[in-house]
Amino acid sequence: MSIALDLSFDRDWCDRDPDCAYLSFYRMPAIDIIATSDFRLIVLSVLISFIGSYTALDIAEQVPITPTQQRQSWLIGSGIVLGLTIWAMHFTGMLAHSLPIPVGYDFWIILLSIAVSLSGAISGIWLIYQLDDVWWTIGGLCIGCTIIAMHYVSMAALQIAARQIYDLPLVLLSGSIAIMASWSAFWLLRFRDRMTTFAHCRKVIGSAGLMGVAVSGMHYTAMIATHIRVAAIAPPSIEPISSRVLAIVIGVAALLILTAALLASFFGRQLSAERARVEALQLAEAQLEELVRQRTQELELEKLASETANQAKSAFLSNTSHELRTPLTAIIGFSSVLLEQVFGALTPRQLDYVQRISVAGHQLLELINDLLDLAKIEAGREVLEIRSVSVEAVCETCISTLREQAKHRELEFSYSIDPEITTCTADDRRLIQILLNLLSNAIKFTESGSVTLTVRQVEDGIDFEVRDTGIGIAPADQEELFQPFQQLDQGLTRRYQGTGLGLALSQKLAQLQGGNITVKSTLGEGSCFTLHLPRGAGGVG
Repeated sequence: MSIALDLSFDRDWCDRDPDCAYLSFYRMPAIDIIATSDFRLIVLSVLISFIGSYTALDIAEQVPITPTQQRQSWLIGSGIVLGLTIWAMHFTGMLAHSLPIPVGYDFWIILLSIAVSLSGAISGIWLIYQLDDVWWTIGGLCIGCTIIAMHYVSMAALQIAARQIYDLPLVLLSGSIAIMASWSAFWLLRFRDRMTTFAHCRKVIGSAGLMGVAVSGMHYTAMIATHIRVAAIAPPSIEPISSRVLAIVIGVAALLILTAALLASFFGRQLSAERARVEALQLAEAQLEELVRQRTQELELEKLASETANQAKSAFLSNTSHELRTPLTAIIGFSSVLLEQVFGALTPRQLDYVQRISVAGHQLLELINDLLDLAKIEAGREVLEIRSVSVEAVCETCISTLREQAKHRELEFSYSIDPEITTCTADDRRLIQILLNLLSNAIKFTESGSVTLTVRQVEDGIDFEVRDTGIGIAPADQEELFQPFQQLDQGLTRRYQGTGLGLALSQKLAQLQGGNITVKSTLGEGSCFTLHLPRGAGGVG
């Protein structure tokens, strides 16, 4: 790269142009002198062009992933960085060549060059990222023309006692380099869809390389095309300037600006990624809320349907029980009359039939009562009468009711109460119902041995224990004991008749009084059912 100095002298030309400051496209005379070049400054200028181009393009690539209201800021920032890159590279490149004559720069033209560089770069970037083919082409041409204009405006700022002469073919070549390389740089970034992050990063680096070629390639080709002819008049009065110091100041300032821009781009990318994560979380939260809302609505509908079904079931049971009880009462009543043989003696066979009718009638009545009680509890209509109850009276009632049944099976049947226990707070009718159910089950499933009812004082209330020496219950079956209509197995149901409602109803009645029923059992050895009632309502008086 060279600047030729023509030391030949043309007085007629100087007479025509005493300021020696116009540009012309003519070829040089034969005598050329190579100006001194500082290779370090040339390298610095090229680095500025490549690093600055990468920074500008990296910032511009934030636009597609940035919210619409913030895109203009990123486009302007990218244009400013690219404009400063073009300006700093050109002036550093100019200062890399020193002339053996005094050199100065016009301050106002330098400001004009900055304005040209910034306005052209910002306009070009804005047009390119409109993502329209026509505007994209115009934007690429705008960037190339900005590089060309910036170079020749900066050359016009050069104040020397000589004139600049340009080699037209090389000038055209430099302009072609600026336009084609800058256009290609943005063309490389045009197609980014379905591209991995690594591949896209390589494309940005490649585009930055082409943009660096556009800026530095145009500049140094244009410098080769530039020849300076020394004038035959006294040079203007210009203070000597250290080109090296000025170049270093420009280069350092440019690198600082580019470093700041790179940091801004990095943190901007981090913020964009964080924003994307926040938006993804917000979207996921909104979707989750919608799912929860839908599920809640479904559950409410299911609950409403369940409540409606329960109400219908309760109404059905209530109506059905009335219809069943009316004829059942007649059956039980007439069977009792027949058993008393009011109308004459019955044969043993007839008496057996009547007894079967009476037993079946009472079993059916018990089943209907259990169903109604269960329906009332599930519908929330069961009202308890909690009051102080004599524990001994309750136990005596239960034992006396079932004594004949136990005696018939030849079982020891007894109860015991801790001396300190006299009363408890409970619904006596429901308490007796629970204990009768537990005791009758114990008698039914005990072939030999004993059934005992023990009332114990415990720390937080009172326990009614019903213990038997019956068949026992397997651990796997104990969890299902308190489910409605559950039987242990088909073999047992054939031998021990029952509906499976007794324990379920007893558990619900116990829970209504604040207590619960638990079971401990060993298969083949017996079982122990414990009704626990806490202190207060449903507990010790």
